[in-house]
Amino acid sequence: MQLANYYWRLFATGLCFVSFGLGALFISSIIFPLQTLFIKDKSKRSKVARYTIHKAFRFFVVMMKFFGVLSVKLENFTQLENLREHVVIANHPSLIDVILIIAYLPNADCVVKSSLFTNPFLRGVVKRVGYIDNESAEQLFIDCKKSLASGCNIVVFPEGTRSEIGQPLHFKRGAANIAVRCQANYQPIFISVQPSTLTKNKSWYDVPDKKFVITLTAKAIIDNSVHFDEQNPSLAVRALTRATQQYFCKELKLND
Repeated sequence: MQLANYYWRLFATGLCFVSFGLGALFISSIIFPLQTLFIKDKSKRSKVARYTIHKAFRFFVVMMKFFGVLSVKLENFTQLENLREHVVIANHPSLIDVILIIAYLPNADCVVKSSLFTNPFLRGVVKRVGYIDNESAEQLFIDCKKSLASGCNIVVFPEGTRSEIGQPLHFKRGAANIAVRCQANYQPIFISVQPSTLTKNKSWYDVPDKKFVITLTAKAIIDNSVHFDEQNPSLAVRALTRATQQYFCKELKLND
């Protein structure tokens, strides 16, 4: 019975990821062109596109839950219903962290790698939704300010890549740069995956022996204003990065 369950979850995981890729193509080639046809206002079209992705990601999560691949637990997420103009930061233990956050956080913008703008499955989505390209720092801050001013929340993983199991967190300065230069507060989210899967050193087909549980915990907002008025922004960014890394390590009980 356990072996049959394992192979079912292996098949279901593959099916879900194939459906994700095909769904992205369908949305970018069918849904978005229809939205362009019927919605002439560009800003409104972007909001509708962002809401479409929010619902599509939610459907993907529901699909994975339905097939018994995973379970999702949300803690304190009701406090995020009216969240606006914050930088949402999270640790990054699994491949689907950003999907989960956007699935449960309406009005979320995201800083993404430049490579996604050439990905055949995702380029249509990231371009239409208006996700922020991290290639040019100067343009990134302009886009982030514009996004925050419009009421969006920007999702950033301070590590810049998925965490390594058993290793301390190493935060890069990207999230702090956005927070300091755009004068935005943090909304931290802690992500736990048990048993560990979809990590940096594992392929999608390395499924665990049982259905895994992902817990997303929204913590209290971090007031970054003490760093906004420092005369040297670079020093402020370093201080904020260090403080935030120490906070995450302490709360996640990791060595700094």
